[in-house]
Amino acid sequence: MNKLSKLFLALLTALPMTQALAANTDPIVLVHGFSGWGRDEMLGYKHWGGFYDIQELLKAKGYMTYTAAVGPFSSNWDRAAELYAQMTGGCTDYGAAHAAKFGITRYGRCYAKDVSKNPAYVAGWDASHKVHFVAHSQGAQTTRMLVQLLEEGSQEERAATGAATSPLYQGGKTGWVRSVSTISGAHNGTTLALIVPTLLPDVVSIVGGVAAVAGVDTGDKKIYDLKLDQFGLQRQDGESLLDYAKRVNDSPVFKNSKNTALTDLDPDGAKEINNWVKTRASTYYFSFGNDATYKGLLSDYQYPQASANLALQPFELAMGTYSRNDAGKVVIDKSWYQNDGIVNSVSHRAPNGHPVVNYVAGSTPQKGVWNYMGNRDGWDHFDVIGILSDKSQSTVTDFYFSHAAFLRTLN
Repeated sequence: MNKLSKLFLALLTALPMTQALAANTDPIVLVHGFSGWGRDEMLGYKHWGGFYDIQELLKAKGYMTYTAAVGPFSSNWDRAAELYAQMTGGCTDYGAAHAAKFGITRYGRCYAKDVSKNPAYVAGWDASHKVHFVAHSQGAQTTRMLVQLLEEGSQEERAATGAATSPLYQGGKTGWVRSVSTISGAHNGTTLALIVPTLLPDVVSIVGGVAAVAGVDTGDKKIYDLKLDQFGLQRQDGESLLDYAKRVNDSPVFKNSKNTALTDLDPDGAKEINNWVKTRASTYYFSFGNDATYKGLLSDYQYPQASANLALQPFELAMGTYSRNDAGKVVIDKSWYQNDGIVNSVSHRAPNGHPVVNYVAGSTPQKGVWNYMGNRDGWDHFDVIGILSDKSQSTVTDFYFSHAAFLRTLN
């Protein structure tokens, strides 16, 4: 066989593999978690990458990527409604029944059908043009809820508004999402939501921290957007970010509401979500775990690793030693001690009660089951998205490049 024939045979042999590696070219949509922000906020310091830009780096590798920006302190229902509006281009509809139940406005912000103005807009999104969700932290709950609503809708909303029901709550959109990948996912909530009253008392603490990290004048509206319009809590002209945060935190409409992230991130709130948000048979699910703690020598308590982010170490210690066994509440035992500084590692794996398997590298992943991709020891909650991290850019971005290539292989 001459050299040309050998080359031709090699190309024919490689072709099926090439096709297998590109079974789909679906875009990736990045969905942030609690206290996250959009691409036009924080003076360019990206939620996904910090001083570098994971979205643009993925695009440069040939993976079309979009970035959503939903309410940083909002409930997952509200965030799912906002995510749907952004991706389809339109006005947010929180649902008439939901709005009446929680005393919020039914309609929220409107988003352009133009990716240059709306970084999450996906033209032509439907069952024939699917997407991959890659979600961090609370974003795991948000994306799962959106898939559930797409497929099943909401009977309460259909009963409340009939023909005027938003397409989101009508259901019937099976197969619009090829995969959901969660990183540090808060599937079962976090014990930090129970410790919050003593360690992280209010929205002001978070906003103050954001302002400090940004190192900028808090009078700029572009710095950080709380996105709480549904509560009637828009920021006023000339109002500083911290003054606005204090007004939000002191507002009984928001502070006493059960329609917030803290309710959903409480292990009991997460359990309620897990009871009705199902793992859908049409979708691939992948979860990545991580931790920044180690087990003590004389107890099952978990303590901060020496290399852990100093800002997160008090949380790691508090979560690593917190337990409860109260009647009618989710039992918090030693299985909850390991954590990444914000979310317990036991939450990363999968929603409790949902099907899960340990994925074996090189095997065929299963649909309708959580494929657990393993745990990264020594990685905290922010390392995994490249912010406030001691991990190198290449170490972080190689993970996203590798997973994006893997997602391309899914049928």
